[in-house]
Amino acid sequence: MKRLAFAAVLVVLVMSSAPVLTQPTGQVTVKVTLDGQPIDALIFAKDRFGKTFIAYTDFKEIGLARLTLPQERYTLIVDHGAGFTTKPLAQEITVQAGKTLEVTAALQRAFSPAKEWGYYSADLHAHSNASLDGHTPIDQLVLVQLAADLDLVFISDHETIAGHELFAKTAQARGVLAILSEEITTPLGHWNAYPLTCAVTYAPDKKPKDYFVQARACGAEIIQANHPGSTGDGYFALLGTEAFDYGFDAVEIFNGEFDRGDASAIEQLFKFWNEGRRYVAVGNSDDHDWMDFRFERYGRPRTFVRVEGQLTTEKWIAALKAGRAFATYGPLINFTAQDGKALPGDTVVLARGQEITLKAELLVLSRDPSREEPRTLQIAEIISNGKVLKKFTLTEDRAVVTFTDKPTERSWYVVHVVADDSDQAYTNPIWVEVR
Repeated sequence: MKRLAFAAVLVVLVMSSAPVLTQPTGQVTVKVTLDGQPIDALIFAKDRFGKTFIAYTDFKEIGLARLTLPQERYTLIVDHGAGFTTKPLAQEITVQAGKTLEVTAALQRAFSPAKEWGYYSADLHAHSNASLDGHTPIDQLVLVQLAADLDLVFISDHETIAGHELFAKTAQARGVLAILSEEITTPLGHWNAYPLTCAVTYAPDKKPKDYFVQARACGAEIIQANHPGSTGDGYFALLGTEAFDYGFDAVEIFNGEFDRGDASAIEQLFKFWNEGRRYVAVGNSDDHDWMDFRFERYGRPRTFVRVEGQLTTEKWIAALKAGRAFATYGPLINFTAQDGKALPGDTVVLARGQEITLKAELLVLSRDPSREEPRTLQIAEIISNGKVLKKFTLTEDRAVVTFTDKPTERSWYVVHVVADDSDQAYTNPIWVEVR
C-alpha cells in the first residue's frame, strides 16, 4: 500500500484555499445510461473554486444519483469505465437554492474488449472497510467496481475475510461474478491469495512459505506478490535470503499510480522470466477509499484476462494463471503470434532458423472529458528477454504493429505501450522454445 491511512471518509475533496461558506443548497438528480440502459456510474461536481463533490449512482435504483449541493456553478462529470471503455461526459450546470435540477447523461461504450477480443477485467487488489485502514462499505465495494466497468468484482482486506459473505451476496444480487481474497499482511511482504474458502492467519514466526502453504490449503489457485518492489514491505527485498520462497504465481507490476517501486518490480520480473520462472504480471489499484482519489482509484490500473467462451470465475482465474493477461492504466492490447495461433502464456516451438511473427492491436480511449483532442498512443515496444527489439512511434488512438524475429535461443516476447499522457500497459509473455 503506497499511501497514508486516514481516519475518516472524505465526501468533499478541497483542492483550493477558498473559504468554505455556509450556503443555501439545491438538489441535482442525475440519470445515467450506457447505450440506452441504466448503468452504475461515478459522478464528480467541481465548482469554480476547485472544490470537488463525489457521488455514485444508487445501488438499487441503477443509474440514478441524487446530490445536494451548495448553490453554485459546477462542471458535472459522469464516468463509467474510468476511460478504459467509455469516455466520461462533462456538462456545465447551475444549482439554485431550494430547486431540483434534472440532468441526463447518455454514455456510449466506445469499445468492448470482451466482445471484440475476449478480454475481461478485474482489479485484483481492492479493500473495504473490513480492513482497519479501509473506508469503503463492503456492499458499496461492489458498486464502485461496477461503476468502473470491471467485469468481475474483487475483495482483498488485510488479514481478514470478514467481508466475504456480504460481498458475495451483494455481487450475486447484482449478477456479477466475485473473487474472494485476503491480503496476507506481514513485515516480510504482502500477498493476495485467491480464491479463498478460509482465512490465512498471521503469526510472527511464520515465513512466506508457511503462508503460501496455508493459502493453498484454503483453496488459493493464485498467490500474488503485492507491490513487491516498494520500500518497507516489498517482498523482493528478501531475494537472496533464506526467507524468500518462489511459491507464488503473480507479480503486481502496477500498484496504484506508477512509481519507482513498480519499475523495480518490472525489472525483477524480467529477470525471473529470463530464468524461466513464468510468473504472471498484473496491475491493480490497491484502493481503500471510494471517496478519496488522491492516492488510488478502484479499477485504475486493472488486469484484463482472455477467456474462451462463457465467462466464469474458474475459467478467468485459470486463464490468468496461464498468463493470458495484460496489465494497464488505459491502453488496450490484443497480442498474438503466428497469425493468431499463439496468445500470451503460450509457448511457440520453432526449429532453428524459423521465424516468429508478432502482432499487437492497440487502442486507447480518452479519460479526460475536458480534452477536445482524443488521447493517442505514443510508443509501442516489442521487448524480448528484457531488451527492446523494436520501438514504434505512434500518433493515433488506434494502431496495429507487427514484428518478425528469428530467435536463436529460448525467448519471451511482450508488448509495452505508452499513451501521450504517460498511461502505460504491459502484456504477459509469449514464450519461444528453439529446438
